[in-house]
Amino acid sequence: MLSCLHKCPFDDRVHRAEGRMILSHIKWLPGRKAGFMNRTRICVLLGDATGIGAEIVVRAFTDGQLMQRTDTAVVLLGDEQILKRAEQIVGETLSCRKICKKEIAACEDPLMLLDTGVMKRASRETGSEDPGVNAPFGKVSRLCGQAVIEDIYAAVGLYAEGLVSGICFAPFNKQAMRLADPTVASEMNVFQRAFESAGILVKGPVGEMNVVDNLWTTRVTSHVPLTRLSQYLTREGILQMIRMADRQLKMAGIDHPGIMVAALNPHCGEGGLCGDEEQTMILPAIDDARKEGIRVLGMYSADTVFVHAFAGEADAVVTMYHDQGQIALKLKSFAHAVTIAAGFPAPIGTPAHGTAHDIAGKGKASCSAFMDAFTIISRQARNSSAEKRKGQCSSFT
Repeated sequence: MLSCLHKCPFDDRVHRAEGRMILSHIKWLPGRKAGFMNRTRICVLLGDATGIGAEIVVRAFTDGQLMQRTDTAVVLLGDEQILKRAEQIVGETLSCRKICKKEIAACEDPLMLLDTGVMKRASRETGSEDPGVNAPFGKVSRLCGQAVIEDIYAAVGLYAEGLVSGICFAPFNKQAMRLADPTVASEMNVFQRAFESAGILVKGPVGEMNVVDNLWTTRVTSHVPLTRLSQYLTREGILQMIRMADRQLKMAGIDHPGIMVAALNPHCGEGGLCGDEEQTMILPAIDDARKEGIRVLGMYSADTVFVHAFAGEADAVVTMYHDQGQIALKLKSFAHAVTIAAGFPAPIGTPAHGTAHDIAGKGKASCSAFMDAFTIISRQARNSSAEKRKGQCSSFT
């Protein structure tokens, strides 16, 4: 079962004694004096409770190697009973400290839990605190959709208060989120609302980026019908996605990223014989980006762009529509595909797969994509923190 301690870490005597109890189970830690307070803190959301989210989180953090490798401390955000259920399914136990928000900054433990108490609140409606009743595996749940929305706001709040430097979340279920709030299109606009609610301005466009084998992709249009694709493509929209890709890769530590842009039509439009979007929108947007100092490597035919990109000739590819990039990435390595919520002030990421209702609760879920997502977010958070410190130092010179 979940090994969480409840004493307040401000009591130094109790904290030292209980700290030894926790760390005695974590053989990978050479000693406590290294100080986890100095590590980059990442908020990890357990995801939709009807899916595999809590299972993959337990698998990812069981032995502590992921936190050691990324030099991070983790604040788990979710319901304690959901986490316990996942431990039983996986057959592993997490050693963590159950805390309240005010204790995060002073907590020296590598793994913390902020219990959202969703199951207890749900009992008012269902008469039970049992996760099997309130969050049955494989079934879309309004209650779980509402919990996910609340968790996003809570995570952004922790970032706004400087308690965490990045957010990594296990998969959400968009249908459940819409049941809870019909105005929700996806987690992207929930994050945007949450930042605005926290008083943090989101500058410029936001969008999804995907990462596989260190190759990043983004797309100008996303969930729109192909029959109406041309209505959504604009020169400015293409330029915005090139800018966003450039910013996000720099946040990831790539100083001068090389970006390829995919054409829309076969053979790059054949000079206008097979569509004119390349001539009227894509090439002008590339010229605009280059004038801003962005390293755009050129426009490439969609059927060969990933041949070049996967050969290491680029850091990122900007595609025109959803499947233009997604098919290539998932064929390359579906098990390690990562989705980044780009354009936000905080580094935010998740595995590219969904809640996997078909295998939820069966102990079959792999945590590889989640671990890749966590690693990327940790690196971005560390780089962002370093840039902020650099800016603070330069302001005094």
